Amino acid sequence: MTRTPLNQLRDEMLAVARGKRDAAPLPVRALLGTLSSQGNFELLRVIVHDRPESVSRLAALTGRAQSNVSRALRDLARHGLVRLERHKLSVRPVATTARIDIDLALGTYRAVPIGKVTGTSARRRRLAEGRTAHDRQM
Repeated sequence: MTRTPLNQLRDEMLAVARGKRDAAPLPVRALLGTLSSQGNFELLRVIVHDRPESVSRLAALTGRAQSNVSRALRDLARHGLVRLERHKLSVRPVATTARIDIDLALGTYRAVPIGKVTGTSARRRRLAEGRTAHDRQM
């Protein structure tokens, strides 16, 4: 394992933040462990489809303890799959990823943000954004 100088890391982070380059792919092993442990993939599915207004509502929808859901959400957020938005006294989980590209040869992944998905039908984009035909009618 090679060490990267702090100045080089800082310059890379600034370039990514400014949109001058893409972030480096992330190791896939931890992501797969997070998605496969204790129904976290199901949590992500419920967030995308039901768009719960709080962590407690997500816990109720999934039948899991709120502390367990909070811990799982922190793991999903660490991988960039959800964002936790604070609203007054509650926290709302919001899906941020429409697709995950995995490179098995390199053992890396990239989370493709909602709104950046290309090559998909309009219906799949709406589903990725958590919108359905019912939402459009309202």
